[in-house]
Amino acid sequence: MYLHITGTNVRLLGSMHLFPVSSRRTPSWIEQAYDWAETLVFESDPPTILPFLKADPQCGAQSLAPLLSVDAWTRLQAAWPAEGPLAPLADLRPWAALIIAPTLFQQLVGGVEPRMLRWATGEGKAYEYLETAHEVARALESIPLDTVAAALAALMADIGEPQRTLERMHAAWLDGDLSAVHRIAVESPMFNLPDIRRAILDARNHMWAARISELLARPERTLVVVGALHLCGPGNLVECLARSVEPVFAGE
Repeated sequence: MYLHITGTNVRLLGSMHLFPVSSRRTPSWIEQAYDWAETLVFESDPPTILPFLKADPQCGAQSLAPLLSVDAWTRLQAAWPAEGPLAPLADLRPWAALIIAPTLFQQLVGGVEPRMLRWATGEGKAYEYLETAHEVARALESIPLDTVAAALAALMADIGEPQRTLERMHAAWLDGDLSAVHRIAVESPMFNLPDIRRAILDARNHMWAARISELLARPERTLVVVGALHLCGPGNLVECLARSVEPVFAGE
C-alpha cells in the first residue's frame, strides 16, 4: 500500500479517498509518508471537476432519466440534493450521477487526500496533480450509457451496498491487504462492470504511468498519492510503470 520505486526518490501511496464516519483516525503510516515527502502529487483537484458535471443543453447531451426505469429514477431523484452545485439531478451528465450517487448512501468523512492537502496548505509544502479535470471528465465520458444505467439500477436495488463496501474496503486497506481491497471492489456493482474499470482505473493508470516516469529523476522526495484500487488487479499502476518497487515499512 506504500511503495518505494527502486533507485528513485519517488514513492507510491495507495489511499482511501473517503473514510467511514465510524473510523476517522488517520493511520500513522499515512502521517509518516507525508512527513517523508518534500513534494506531494495527487490524482486531480476535485473542485475543478464541478464545471464538467453538468451537460450543455445546446450540445444535445444524453439525459439520464430515459436510461433508468421510472422507479429507479424516482428513487434516485428523491435521494439527490435539492440545492447546491450537484442540483438538479436532471442537469447532470450520466457519468457524473454515476460517480456521485453511491456517496448519497454512505456515512463518510474525507480520507487521505483532503487531510494531506490541509497539512500541505498549512505548512507550505509543495503539491501538484497527475491529471486535469478535463482529462478526468473525458475518461468518465467514455463509460457507455447502458453501463451507467446498469450500475445505477443495481445501486438503487441495494442502497446499503455502498456503505458495506466502503467499510469492508477500509478495513482491508488498514490491514494493508491489497488483494482483499481488489476482491471487495470487484464484488461491487461499480467495479464488476468492465467498462467502468477501464474508464476509472485502466486508462488512467496508463496515462499516469507515463507522467510518473517523468518524475523519477527528481532529486526531491516525491510522494504520489493515488486510490488503492489503482495499485491492485490486472493493469494496475505498478504494472504500467514496469519498474521494481519495494514496500516501505513503519519508520522508513
